Amino acid sequence: MGALIQETLPSWTNGSGSGYGSGSGYGYGSGSGYGYGYGYGYGSGSGYGSGYGSGSGDGYGDGSGDGYGSGDGYGDGSYWRSCIKYFAARWLPMQRKRLAELKRAKAKIAYWRSDSEGRPANGGRADPVKPGDIQREKGPLQLCNKGTLHATLLPPKWKGERWWIVALKGEVVGDDDKYGALEREIIGECL
Repeated sequence: MGALIQETLPSWTNGSGSGYGSGSGYGYGSGSGYGYGYGYGYGSGSGYGSGYGSGSGDGYGDGSGDGYGSGDGYGDGSYWRSCIKYFAARWLPMQRKRLAELKRAKAKIAYWRSDSEGRPANGGRADPVKPGDIQREKGPLQLCNKGTLHATLLPPKWKGERWWIVALKGEVVGDDDKYGALEREIIGECL
């Protein structure tokens, strides 16, 4: 069997000799961003066979660039204010009617987040809520105070598993981040 293989192999696989090879390569890289890019490369080669040589080369490049950007915040509440009508579209007709009445009465319509049971998730203690509940506190009306009911137009900023649309009635203090009042009506759940 060894002889059979010997006969079928090309003749150039046998013999001796020397050779050399060489190669070169070049690469280029570029970067993007507020900056510049730079690249470089190199190559190598080798030789073999009966006086024959071959060479190969390859190159590579790399690049770099600098960039920057920044951003933070939750906006001014206009996005979430505009979402209220879409959440309300899933409610019962009586809840949608109540929302319209509260808007006409100039109540501050906003969001409030609770834990999975409908209790405060950002401090405070209260019974679980349901649509139609009206909560009242004695005050004083002061943000971050135990005697104040809160709401927001930036709900992602606050923790809680359930999201509610609420109406703050009477005097309201604060801004889109956090509003406070002494009376809060739970209109409906949105998430």
